[in-house]
Amino acid sequence: MRDPETAPAGVERLTKDPDPAVRSAAARHPNLPRPRLTELLDDEELARPAAANPALDVAEIRRLARTPGDPAGPSVDTLI
Repeated sequence: MRDPETAPAGVERLTKDPDPAVRSAAARHPNLPRPRLTELLDDEELARPAAANPALDVAEIRRLARTPGDPAGPSVDTLI
């Protein structure tokens, strides 16, 4: 799953593969369509690899970085 030319639909399909390693690799692939990537952030099995996806936008990173004691979450400057 290292081919950067993999079509987004193919990457999305691979997030449902029977092999957990394939699902995990697909969740990290930068061509994964954003709606599916966002969905995987709430998936118990694939949340970590999805959070490591380089295509994840700053708003989602902020949402993930929030802690219960800090409803605003860290500033983007602390994430870069």
